[in-house]
Amino acid sequence: MAPNSWSQPIEGSSSQREEDPFPWHHLEERESLLRNALDEKMADLVQFLLLKYRMRELTTKAEMLNSVIKNYGEHFSVIFGVATECMQLVFGIDVKEVDPSGHTYAIVNALDLTYDGMLGDDQSMPKTGLLIIILFVIFMEGNSANEEIVWEALSVMGVYAGREHFIYGNPRKLVLEDLVQEQYLEYRQVPGSDPACYEFLWGPRAHAETSKMKVLEYLARISGSEPRSYPSLYEEALRDEENGVHV
Repeated sequence: MAPNSWSQPIEGSSSQREEDPFPWHHLEERESLLRNALDEKMADLVQFLLLKYRMRELTTKAEMLNSVIKNYGEHFSVIFGVATECMQLVFGIDVKEVDPSGHTYAIVNALDLTYDGMLGDDQSMPKTGLLIIILFVIFMEGNSANEEIVWEALSVMGVYAGREHFIYGNPRKLVLEDLVQEQYLEYRQVPGSDPACYEFLWGPRAHAETSKMKVLEYLARISGSEPRSYPSLYEEALRDEENGVHV
């Protein structure tokens, strides 16, 4: 016997149901509306958390529910989870629970880094996320990374040297000037290269403020894996931790 099609009248059903089969398309429309609404709430929550970060203010679950989530409280965990992942990956900002009993959160720079590249105006956004990616690429490439490799890695995020970015502004200036001047990156000619090519290394400020293990743990966490999933990198980071060095 051929299986019933959901789009065909069901045998034995009323004439009304035969004329109007089960409205699956209405369910799909409602699911689509819910997804769109949740996406909008996630974007709103990211903007809310960025505002709290700029103002150096704490926030609470109750405040997020009342100010942003509102009628979608039952989906708070999903909305909050995606929003905080976005804060981590895109902006390099952690949302840390500092008072579990009151569900109070602090919005802070990741990895104890003290520079966020913000210009002090309301439209500027944290740029720590880009720095963390570059530090990881340098670590992964054996503690020095050819300039072409760094830009290739950033292109995966839609960041290109000669193209203005809506979050990072002028990426070339940010990487080659700002992060170098702030001593998070060292930019030098590859020894003996002819024609000249250039490479990035961790700068002294990166060495002082963070470590390979912190960078590895951070990237592993936001990718849903464990630091041990990268055996050679983990072993190198562990050796540095045991020796008390960040280089």
